[in-house]
Amino acid sequence: MNKNIDTLIIGGGPAGLTSAIYTARAGLETVIVEKGAPGGKLNNTYMVDNFPGMPDQKGFELSISFLNQALNLGAKLVNGEVKRIFNLESKDEKKVELSNGDIYLTKTIIIATGMKPKKLDVKGYDKYFGRGLGVCVVCDAAFHKGQDIAVIGGGRSATEESLFASNIVNKIYIINSFPSFRAEKITLDKIDKKENIEVLQNTDVISINGDDNSVKSITIMDKNTNEEKEILVSGVFTYIGWDPESKFLENNEILSENGFITLNSKGETNIPGVYAAGDILNKKFKQIVTASSDGTEAALMASDYILKG
Repeated sequence: MNKNIDTLIIGGGPAGLTSAIYTARAGLETVIVEKGAPGGKLNNTYMVDNFPGMPDQKGFELSISFLNQALNLGAKLVNGEVKRIFNLESKDEKKVELSNGDIYLTKTIIIATGMKPKKLDVKGYDKYFGRGLGVCVVCDAAFHKGQDIAVIGGGRSATEESLFASNIVNKIYIINSFPSFRAEKITLDKIDKKENIEVLQNTDVISINGDDNSVKSITIMDKNTNEEKEILVSGVFTYIGWDPESKFLENNEILSENGFITLNSKGETNIPGVYAAGDILNKKFKQIVTASSDGTEAALMASDYILKG
């Protein structure tokens, strides 16, 4: 148990790490709790070319830069998962309990837990997840070198990660349930020039098929004709959206109906001393730079809360 924490940040992605940089610079004793690798979704992004002043930056390198800056300023990193937050009516001793039983007492809390990939509701998903079916092309494309894979989705992540994999695998099928993409034109132009990427628009995945050990194919349906066909692939990667990482908050009246967090006009949650930042927020655009902006504002709000006593 630690009785001398000023700020506890839940989540070590761009929003949480930016918050830590600001609170540490303000002289606040800062602890970041992260259950995975610091950097969040940055670690699953091969290349970042839209972060101001840092073009063509590998995702994991950018996450290391965020982390090192926060640690060098005095923030501490704890690997663990938050089970619950409570005693929130207290001004100086809000409590954060981890799954290992450790409890931190803190004046302020910044929630920056982000999102997790949505599950594709098709036959074979549960059976083959982790056995050829995954959610991170950057992490696993090398396992399919020289083979064919399918990437399911029509947004920025699906298209950008397909470009990355095109230099590793033999062929990529991008399966998009909608008639058009929701991605940047510059990315789509690059896809058009790739001979080993085949785009299937307005197409649904019906099932993921294989043997007892791994994925062997997918069955798809053309939504225009209702025609079904099987495509042989060794790997499937889904990019169909995100769900909030907020289960530990369900009993605190912080969440909106959709499981995300809505801030008031002052940038606060409905509990004094508890703030939120990044992709856990109810907002339209979820980018690295906007997450960092959210993290900055949350940190400044937490600092102001403590300074006002």
